[in-house]
Amino acid sequence: MPVIFLFSAMVSGIALVLFIYMVVSRIRKLKADINALDTIAKFLFYILILDFSLEALDQIHRIYEAEESFDILHLLVNGKLFVSMFIFQIFLGTIIPLVTLAVLQFYKPAEKIHRMIYFTISLLVLFGIFFMRWNVVIGGQLFSKSFYGFTVYKNQFIGAEGTLMAWFWFLIPFAILAFLLWLLPPWKRQSEHSEEPGESSKQAGVPPGGSQCPPFQRIRFAGNARTAADKNDRSGGVITGVQD
Repeated sequence: MPVIFLFSAMVSGIALVLFIYMVVSRIRKLKADINALDTIAKFLFYILILDFSLEALDQIHRIYEAEESFDILHLLVNGKLFVSMFIFQIFLGTIIPLVTLAVLQFYKPAEKIHRMIYFTISLLVLFGIFFMRWNVVIGGQLFSKSFYGFTVYKNQFIGAEGTLMAWFWFLIPFAILAFLLWLLPPWKRQSEHSEEPGESSKQAGVPPGGSQCPPFQRIRFAGNARTAADKNDRSGGVITGVQD
């Protein structure tokens, strides 16, 4: 179970990176780089395969062992947790994103549709990971320790485990991320050091329309110009050009 939690955290982390990158680009009124989106989606596809395989192996192992809690878990999965597990977690949160990402590895639709698909997939993966945690944490509290009956989960609004505190801890990471983006914006350096066309060429001693020469050629040209200037000083003539 700890290994599955770690891999699910990797899946949700990559999906959240994909989601935040697209949202921040939208807020800044810029288009997200489609190559960056493809790369993030490719990593999400690979780690999603590993996570789904580990979860499937864990379920097969539990069915094979058939411990004393197997009967009560079977009733729970086919009863109270049927929708949250099979519909939300497995179908919407795993199978649909996995199949869609597999298709996108071979077929590239229009760029606008491509972005919409990535945005939807990121939300579905986060949705599925949330219900995976729900089924493990809340589902584990729905049956008694004696395995002779079920309990009822009562959601409170105020308290250490209430809805208000859950929303607080949910929004804290986004607040920290917003503060760090304001303090150390990753796009600040690019905007400050952007140069006008031809400015870098002027700094390098190259005309705006010309091509920059390798260092050894620039040294050779400088040496030729210096030699020609010395000759001009001695002869009192005027140099009209330097030819290598």
